[in-house]
This record gives sequence, structure tokens and C-alpha cells, in this order.
Amino acid sequence: MPRSRDSMLSRDPYLPNFAAMRFLLPALILATVVGYAQTYTETLGVRLNGGLIFSTHSGAVQNTAPIIDCGELTSGSGVGPAFSLGLEFPFAPSIGLGVELGYSNRSGTFSRVNEYPMRDSLTGNDVTLLANHELIATLNYVEISPSIIIPIIGSFDKRTLGFSIGPRFALPVAKSYVQQETVTSPSNGVFIVDGKRTQERTIAQGELISPSSMLFGVSASLESFISVGEHIALIPRLSADYFFTNVVTDAEWKLFGVRAEIGIRWSSGSTSQPAPPPPAVGVVAPVYVPPRIALQIFGFRGEVVTGNELRASTPIVNAVFFDSSSADIPLSYRRSIDGSTVSTDPVAAHAWVMSRVANVVKANADARIILEGATSGTTTEPEGIALAQRRAESVRRVLEDMGVSRSSITIKSSVLPRIASNSDFAGGREENRRVDIIVQNAPLQRWVSAEEFAFARGTVNVRASFSGGAPDARPDSMVITTNGHDTVLQLAQVESGQPVDIAMSPTQASVKISLMASAGGAISQRDTVLDVAVLPRRSIAMQAGNFDAVLRFDYNSSDLSEDVKGLLRQLGEQLPPNSTIVVEGSADVLGSEERNRVLSEQRAGNTENFMTSVANKKLNYQTSTRTDKYSDDTPQGRFLNRSIHIRVLPAK
Repeated sequence: MPRSRDSMLSRDPYLPNFAAMRFLLPALILATVVGYAQTYTETLGVRLNGGLIFSTHSGAVQNTAPIIDCGELTSGSGVGPAFSLGLEFPFAPSIGLGVELGYSNRSGTFSRVNEYPMRDSLTGNDVTLLANHELIATLNYVEISPSIIIPIIGSFDKRTLGFSIGPRFALPVAKSYVQQETVTSPSNGVFIVDGKRTQERTIAQGELISPSSMLFGVSASLESFISVGEHIALIPRLSADYFFTNVVTDAEWKLFGVRAEIGIRWSSGSTSQPAPPPPAVGVVAPVYVPPRIALQIFGFRGEVVTGNELRASTPIVNAVFFDSSSADIPLSYRRSIDGSTVSTDPVAAHAWVMSRVANVVKANADARIILEGATSGTTTEPEGIALAQRRAESVRRVLEDMGVSRSSITIKSSVLPRIASNSDFAGGREENRRVDIIVQNAPLQRWVSAEEFAFARGTVNVRASFSGGAPDARPDSMVITTNGHDTVLQLAQVESGQPVDIAMSPTQASVKISLMASAGGAISQRDTVLDVAVLPRRSIAMQAGNFDAVLRFDYNSSDLSEDVKGLLRQLGEQLPPNSTIVVEGSADVLGSEERNRVLSEQRAGNTENFMTSVANKKLNYQTSTRTDKYSDDTPQGRFLNRSIHIRVLPAK
């Protein structure tokens, strides 16, 4: 007998039980909403940190009590442990406050090389003993550091990347030192200590008696949370701090530190269950393929251009200027040959004057230096010649530290400089407080007369196409960047030739071409290596278009010095015939406007007359006064304005 549909459903064991599902589905939805709605809110974070701190010491430590003066110490470093305990409080959803109490070992070692005259007991010859002088400072501090904490990635209590910054206070708890020396050269050099011969000696040791009672500075750090439990996280942290207060009260001694730490953090808070969010109602937005750019390089047309270029070296204002009534060299001057590149700006390059002079002297065995110390006059600096002498001695010490032999330096002193500026002006008095550096038997300045150059020049063919993205957001143009040079193209223009001009050495076999296309938020980049060895080469005549020389004159004078004449002779020898020399005279702000105008014209005219007399070829001249001058706010700027500027136009 056939069964009805209802009876078939009620008896089939493999079909689902819909009555049970009507109860199970609401239960699953409720559990999901409850789990989703639970929200954890942190109220307090406690952390313990530990690691190492790398400290650098800088300044001018020479005779702070009770250290024995064995020469100026300018830099040192050390590594020590650091640990701290901290509390953190959320202040807003994206910011928090913290405070840490810690202990840091900021010990470090200053060092310098000292020279002592001695007699070799084997040969009887006078030699120089070199000894490495070290000041080993033991400095431990209890430190307090409040901070503002900003989560960059993640929330405050689960910071994938966080940043903090705030002031830092340090109280000294250990402050001792040891001074010692070790002979480095010659190998048989020794000290005599208590009748015994030794190559190492302790000069002094004990407690620093003039430490600052508290150091004040600033600290900043980056950190990341690595969760190891529901409320526990490991925190690697990298921090840097700098103290504005000196370590001691009677010398310049600053501390900078970098800390690498690992911490453990415990979080305390509460969990709430807010109402579930209402179901979303709306129209589903269409999904578009993300925008992208296809970029291709398919060929290069060009050549290698070689030649020589005439360039001028940065002018030297061969004087060191001092503050009123002071014989201390201002901190703006560089006091060591550290390999840094001299600024191409003549005013900024003045900071390197002593290292530039030292390099000139060391490169010329017969070179001699005369240091002429001076003051602004007994009315403003009543100490007079004694002050001038101390200023010259300060410059001599720095030159000796740079490797210039003391025997090659002569000191002179006078109340006013040999060529004095007008003391009726405040700027003139500022200029007279100086030490002039006179170099004999060596050129103070040279022009680079034939600097060889090479360029790979041509056109690289590029194909770029844009696709994807929302139709209403499609851009109208695309930017093609070739080795840093931007070109804007219409989006429909998929092929173009991009200009290439790459500086290279004359013997270089290949150069790199970097291409990038960007439009509508999409970026594509391609790099290729161009084989320049197979490109045709073209040599061009000497170029002088970038030549710009500054030649200085004495105060209120239009007479060409012998150094200036020598440099002008160099220029006349290097220029091709029919070149045009542009000579622009200049004067400083001191004196009347009419006098400065006449002086500028005289300087330009005298330069043209001298060049005409020594040049053995036809050269054209354009003389004028210079309006684009250096700032007259500094002595070196005014010295540079007492000058002529020389530019060269290519031959017609």
C-alpha cells in the first residue's frame, strides 16, 4: 500500500530533525554574539625591564676636580647593565601615561694620545714617547622617567609598535674615576714609577668631587608587545636618551645613551559585555580589481660624453674668531680631522679652517705657520697682548692635536691685528678678536683645474599601462620617474622616451637606470643595467660653466695679494681662447654705501687689469658689482664679501 508524504518523512532516519534545529540555531547565534561583545579594558600595566645601555661621553674634560690635567678629553664610551620597574595608565584610546624607576650603569672611558719628549738610552737620540691616556669613569645613576605613550600600531594594551617620549632625571649613586697611561711607542719606552720601570702607570684615582646633583634630559623609545598569555607580554624595547646637564659642575661633559632591553609586562583590567551591534543594512558595494601598472623597458639610444671641467675650490677665511674677552675657541669650529666632508657653502666651510690648514701643512714638508693673535683694542678688551697671546696658543694646541709639528708654528701677538677692521663699528671690533693663520712655503688654496667627467646621455624607451580600480577613480595622468627625474604623461600615452643623464667615472663599464611609474595609488618599479662599454663615445672641450671662484681682499683694500695673483695666473693658463670672464666686485657692510660701491668697482677693475697683463691669449671681460652677497651677520661672511667673484662663460 503506498505511503503518504508525511509518513515517509517521519520515518526516514537519514533526514535532519528540523525541530531540534529550531532550538540549536538561536543558541549558536547567542553564543557568537556574547563572545563577540566581550570587551577587555585595561586600567593598569606593570612592567619589569632589563638590558644593556651603550653610553657615549662627549665634551671638553681637562681639569675637573680632582682629575689631573693631562690634555683635553673630548669623547668616550662604555657599556653597562640597566634595569627598571614601570607603571602604565591608559589616558585615552590612543595615548597613555607611564613612569619608570630604574638603575643604569653609564660608565665610560675617555682616551687620547699624549706625547712626551725622552732620550733613548740605547742610541742617545731624542725621541717622542706616545702614551695612550685613559680616564675610566664609573658612573651609576638612579633614574626616574615619566613618559607619554603612543601606540602606533595596535591598541594601548596590545601595542604591535609603540612610541614613548618624556623627560628623564638621573641621581648619581656611584661616581669614581681612574686615570692611567700606557706606552704605545716606542716599544722600549717606559715610565719610572717609585724607581721601577713600567709601561703602564696609574696617574690618579678616587671619587669625583664636583658631580652634578641631578641630571636632566629627554628619553624616547620604540617597543613591541609579544603576547605570552592572556594578560602577560614580553616587550623588546630600543631607547635613546640625552642629558642636557653636565656630569660635573666644572667642565663640559654630556651623556648620550642607547638602551636595548627586554621586559615582561602584566596587564590588569576588566571585561564588559556591551549590547551587540545592530545588523548591517545597506547595499553591498561593488568590488573592483586593485589598480596596477605594467611597466616595461625596451631599448636605449644614447652615447657616453667625456671631457674636463674647470672648478674652483671652496675659499678659506684663514682666521679663527673669538668671543669678547675670551681665549676659548668657539664650539662651532671643528677641532679634529675626522674625515668629514667640507661644506661647499663658504660661510659654513669656515668651521673646518683649522683642519684644512693642518692638511695643507702636513702635505708640504717645508710649510710653516705664523699665528697672529689680536684683540679688539684695550678699550673693549683691556687685557691686551696677554689675551692675544692666549688666543694664539689655543689655536696652536688644536693644530698640534691635528698632527702639525710644534716646531713649524710661530706665535705673534698684538693689541690690534696687522690688518685691522674699523673699531668704530661693532662688526669691526668683532672681526679684530681673532687669530690670523699665515701659511708660508705652501699654497693655502688651489683650484681644481682639470676635473675629468663622464656622463651616459640618451633616451630610454618605456612602456607603461594602467588597469583596475573603480572607473570613477581612474586617474588622468601617470608620473614616470627616471633616476629621480619626473615626467607627467597622459594615461592614454603608454609609450615614451625618457631622458637619461647619469654621471659616471670615465672607466666605468655599466650604469644603473631606475624607473618608477605611479598613478591612482598604484606604483610599479623596474631597474636595468646599461652596458655603457658598447655605446659610442664623444669628447667635448673643457667646460667652465660651473666655475665660480671667490678671491678675498684685505679690509678697505683693492690691492691683489700674491695668493690671489697666483690663482688668477692658474685661471689664465687653463681657459681656452675667447672665453668670457665675469668679474663681480664685492664689499662688506662696514663703511658708507658710496665707499663700498667704489671699493667693489676698484676690486673688479684691478682684477681685469691684472688678468689682461698676464694672459697670453685673447679673453673677454665683463666687470660689475655683486648684489648677491653672503650674510654680513658673521665675521666670516663679511670677510668673504671683501672679494671678487669670478665666473666663466663658454667661448663664442
